[in-house]
Amino acid sequence: MLQVTTPIAIGNPIYITERGKSASYIGVRYGVTEKTARLWIHKVREAMESSGDHPMGGNVHVDEFVLGGREKEQIGRSYNAKGKKAITAVELTDDGKVKRMYAMRIDDFSARSSQYIFINNISRDAKITTDKRRGY
Repeated sequence: MLQVTTPIAIGNPIYITERGKSASYIGVRYGVTEKTARLWIHKVREAMESSGDHPMGGNVHVDEFVLGGREKEQIGRSYNAKGKKAITAVELTDDGKVKRMYAMRIDDFSARSSQYIFINNISRDAKITTDKRRGY
């Protein structure tokens, strides 16, 4: 019988890989049915969702990037990139380790698109480090 006394210890196999783990794998690994594993994975993901009640403070690094690989004959950041655009904010501990991170998809690299990660996830008291892009 599966005892869920430490959900993080069981949840880590889902999140430590790039693509996560399937419900069938989790079911076999922990001796439960695939349906139970699927429900459990859903509940873990739901529990990991941010409430938004605790914005990032302290030292926060913000940067944007394009998903989808390098475009041919394009050097550097392209405002009109074909790939999906995203922005991330990473809060660091005092000794420089990652404390938590938020990422969100943006439509373009404009200040209007980028502002929501600041409004929704970062405290006004935070020390923000960027790549000096003017769109922030």
